Amino acid sequence: MKNIIKRGGAIAMTFIMLISTSCSQDFLDVPAEGTPTIGNYYDSDVKLDNATNGLYGLVWFNMNKSAFYGITDVISGNMYADIYNDFGKFTDLSFTNTQSFISDAWRSCFGAIANSNAYISNLPQSVGPNVSKEALNNAMGESHFIRAFSYFFLVRLFGNVPIIENNADYSQNFVIPSNPTEDVYKFIENDLKFAIANLRTKNRGSDYAANAHVSAGSAKALLAKVYLYQKKYDLARQMAQEVINSGEFKLLGGDELPTKSFADLWLQKNNNNEESIFSWQWNGAGTYFDGNFSNTLFAPENRLVETTYSGQIAPSQDLIKNVYENGDKRRIETFMLPGDFYPNLTYAQTLAVDSPKLLGYTFDIQYEAQKSGAGLKKYVIGKENLPITGPFNPPFNGESSMNSYMMRYAELLLIHAEAILGSQSGSTSDPNALKSFNAVRKRAGVAQKASISFDDIFKERRAELACEGDYYFDLGRLPFAKAKAILEAQNRGNRETEKHISISATNLLLPYPSDDLIKNPKLTEVVPYTFK
Repeated sequence: MKNIIKRGGAIAMTFIMLISTSCSQDFLDVPAEGTPTIGNYYDSDVKLDNATNGLYGLVWFNMNKSAFYGITDVISGNMYADIYNDFGKFTDLSFTNTQSFISDAWRSCFGAIANSNAYISNLPQSVGPNVSKEALNNAMGESHFIRAFSYFFLVRLFGNVPIIENNADYSQNFVIPSNPTEDVYKFIENDLKFAIANLRTKNRGSDYAANAHVSAGSAKALLAKVYLYQKKYDLARQMAQEVINSGEFKLLGGDELPTKSFADLWLQKNNNNEESIFSWQWNGAGTYFDGNFSNTLFAPENRLVETTYSGQIAPSQDLIKNVYENGDKRRIETFMLPGDFYPNLTYAQTLAVDSPKLLGYTFDIQYEAQKSGAGLKKYVIGKENLPITGPFNPPFNGESSMNSYMMRYAELLLIHAEAILGSQSGSTSDPNALKSFNAVRKRAGVAQKASISFDDIFKERRAELACEGDYYFDLGRLPFAKAKAILEAQNRGNRETEKHISISATNLLLPYPSDDLIKNPKLTEVVPYTFK
């Protein structure tokens, strides 16, 4: 990606300290929920398979609770918040490098890297004779996948970042320079190639519990995306085609699963469905660090949540008015407009403690979020209503067990189409590109196309993936002048007052977090990485 506000001063990344200060937990020492810690003896494949559970949830909590949406969909113009809350600083670009969302994202990613490194270094010495080589390889593959995903997130947000392969080396000297983006991408590619070679293969079916952990196909899909971001179109096409040919993933509501729909993606009971390539995993019945905040953040009114506040973010005016074609089934599942009815949302009849719960919610303008005239719908699952929702954790901000999609098969299909096009200009009528592209549109209920351009694919990605954290990164793939024009043309106000931003920076990269400025004065230095 490229620096939406100018970086100032040197910044630091005390790897162990920055992780341990996040929510007062040392993520290097926190075990996966219900599993043994690193250094313990894994005496069965089952125990080893569960060892990596924490890589899918706990380490991502600080980012998921709010930062993820502020630094992706709010800043991109998909979401809106007024200036009175932290999200509003990303609506009008008034944030600085002291903003907690930036440090939360940084620390979550490096926390996941630290945990992955710990598994990679210690697992081979922590297994007994009854543990199969296949189980050990799979756990090592998962750790490399999570580390690759973490660095992919970091390099798109910050650009040059330090590559840390060994926690022990870093703990002895944390004043280290950053490494150039091209080296970070090479490191990511190497990790994903390792993951592909070591992870299990799967064919995701109706046993959703078996789909929670990533597979070799997940790693191939992410590698296709990594290649696409580097404009390695032939490699992206090859990798995406392999995923498609495998049949592992399927569109809910596509030709292979016609009884399901796009709406089914947003029911908690469908966590780890056939379309999910990689998701953060949450437990609504656990502790504060185990659950998903999204229902509370997104739901437009308190009758839909298990806590006392809601509607912290709203759909932007640009998303409401400029993204969805007439008849697009994705619109109603992305944001609510007055009169929209949701048969699977349970709400309280009143705000009284003992109010009865009702199934089937109709959105009314009086409950608009942030004066947007609308409310967000993705990740809104309403009040607890088993088994539709799964359990909630009311004492901890109404956290739910709804997964957070990090990559879905629909995106892989759009990656495939773009890789076949092979540029950000021109158009294609290639039947394979059209098949992938139109499968996504057919599921959405909109007209299929006989020829597609980059702009068609770019717009389709926004419609499909809005509010899932991808649009800002997509803008970062554009020539900066084009991305700047798109951002400055957006209405960043509410339905009453139109507002626009002006971007004076020369790229879309975020600044490093300020609380690390003094600790590591070398972080702004860029030194090539020595690959082992």
